[in-house]
Amino acid sequence: MLETDYSNAKLEATNKLIKDIKRLGFGFRNFINFRKRVFITLNIQKEKTYPVLSRY
Repeated sequence: MLETDYSNAKLEATNKLIKDIKRLGFGFRNFINFRKRVFITLNIQKEKTYPVLSRY
């Protein structure tokens, strides 16, 4: 058995939260709504992107 000083507990907890959201949602209408719910629950903020103006 391989033993290390690292743990995957945070990843397992995140996976459980996502599975709970999926189970409680009783089927979201689309993937975008499901993704938004996961981000809100996990307090993940989407990186802001700024439009680039064309030179032409």
